Amino acid sequence: MQLRQRLTPCLNVIRSLVLVLLVLSGGAVPSAVLAAPLALAQAESAAPKPTPERFETPRETVEALLAIYDYERTHQTRFLEDASQAFQAREGLTGGERAREYARQLGRTFDHITLLDPERIERELITIDATHAEWTVASEVDPEFVVTLGFVKTDEHGWVIDTRTSANIYEWYTRAADLPRIEAIGDKPLSTEEFVRSIVPARLKGGGLLLEPWQWIGLLVLFLIAFFFERILTISVRPLVRKLSRFEGQTLPQDMLLRFERPFGWLLLAWLWLAGVQLLDLPVNVYAPLRMGVQMFTTVMTVWTAYHLADIACWPLQVKADRSENKFDDMLVPLLRRTLKIVIVLIGAVVFVSDITGDLWHILAGLSIGSLAIGFAAKDSVENLFGTFTVLLDGPFKIGDLVKMGDIEGTVEEVGFRSTRIRTPEDSLVTVPNSRFISSHVDCLGARRERRVKFNLGLTYDTPAQSIEAFCEGVRELVRAHPYTAKDSYHVWFSNFGASSLDVEVICFIETTEFPTFVRERHRLFLDILRLAQRLGVGFAFPTTTVWMGRAEDLAQPGAGPADRRAAIDQGRACAREVARESVGGLTGKPEPVQFVADDPDAIPR
Repeated sequence: MQLRQRLTPCLNVIRSLVLVLLVLSGGAVPSAVLAAPLALAQAESAAPKPTPERFETPRETVEALLAIYDYERTHQTRFLEDASQAFQAREGLTGGERAREYARQLGRTFDHITLLDPERIERELITIDATHAEWTVASEVDPEFVVTLGFVKTDEHGWVIDTRTSANIYEWYTRAADLPRIEAIGDKPLSTEEFVRSIVPARLKGGGLLLEPWQWIGLLVLFLIAFFFERILTISVRPLVRKLSRFEGQTLPQDMLLRFERPFGWLLLAWLWLAGVQLLDLPVNVYAPLRMGVQMFTTVMTVWTAYHLADIACWPLQVKADRSENKFDDMLVPLLRRTLKIVIVLIGAVVFVSDITGDLWHILAGLSIGSLAIGFAAKDSVENLFGTFTVLLDGPFKIGDLVKMGDIEGTVEEVGFRSTRIRTPEDSLVTVPNSRFISSHVDCLGARRERRVKFNLGLTYDTPAQSIEAFCEGVRELVRAHPYTAKDSYHVWFSNFGASSLDVEVICFIETTEFPTFVRERHRLFLDILRLAQRLGVGFAFPTTTVWMGRAEDLAQPGAGPADRRAAIDQGRACAREVARESVGGLTGKPEPVQFVADDPDAIPR
């Protein structure tokens, strides 16, 4: 409200620049950027709107109109707001853009007639009926110039200036501009509009369709000046934009620059034209809708410019993403671009509607209530959106990674706003809501540096201990010999007495992340283990069942066992000592921990 009085074009320029800066910031200061348009609107209406007063008499109405002199002296808009309360404008009984223009023009008209004097009005006021009154006054410098102020009594605001008077104000204003000022005004400087009107030739004033001839000429000249200035500025800035947009040896694509230049040129044209149209001193009924139309056009061009500026702002990121091996950038940059464009369009829509209604805060209040309702109704969509940011910021996987989440396993193909698409081994496409990534465990198989091979080899129970030892060492040697197996971590040990076999556990790693290579090398290793077992004479067991039909002579035990419990204990201990003497008797102390040295197989303590 405050900035719209004398610096209306500046308001539109600042508002447009705020929307452009939204993209230039690129998300580094999103909270400050998103708050900028709101802070601007708040600056417009920072001063509380004066509550429309109730004028009990026409004298009180004129006393409110006297604030126009304070406005002309100080240019503080609060005085203009006070003066506008005296009008019954078409936008409402009091206030509004039209009422402010009426107050300005009527105040400048009386500079050539007489001072507004409440005492004089009270003496000379003519009461027509209970709800209508008027005051007629002649100019002190030209008695033939007579002005009649009409007053009407309303239920809500009491006595205000009627619409018939408002309709005549511009005619009085243009006629009074050619008259000398009254002596009581002194040497008050002319306003910009009054100065422009004073230098216009008299033959171009008066008459015309809707506007005076000089105003039509001024509109045309203003448009041509703005058009040529916009062309010159665009052409001169274009090389600078191309120079600044060079990134890592690449130049901004020509089509992207042209898509930005077109709306930017129209935006400059609207700025320049809107800044100059105030100088033409247009009638209120023409200026108000014209300014509103240009202001809405400026908002649309600002959004259009910022929309394409988002592509330019994200272009260096796209270049860097294309050159990096990290596929995570390939999904982050498009998502960032789409997010910026959506935010720009939303802010532009709010500003556009506020231009029409003139009340930004009611719109924001409605959006807040509507957002709350939509938030409850679209709870799942909001969760998916947060899941998207979780995937992008935390980076649990990237495009092309093999992932496993619950019963879903496959390769990530695309990350969108709502869901992630995963290609399964069966070549089907599974759509996973991004909200699942917030609460579920994601196993990124594609992040593995190598693949583990773990299995058990069941040997028959009649295999001698020495053969098991030889077989285990032979498998270790195969691991050391194969080109794809990791030499720094492998385990081959006798692990369990199974139900039908002596189990040897084998754990090793194949240094590849590609599944085809992995299965080929595993195949090669398994075949070599079979060949090793054949050469060592070791047989693999399989589940068997033996039915034994006992006979009396078979139940006879050859020889007698230990005589008593003490003898049995002594015998077991003696046999164990002989076995231990053969296996660990040669050790001088506790063996060292297991170590892996590729060139020294004996580094593994036995």
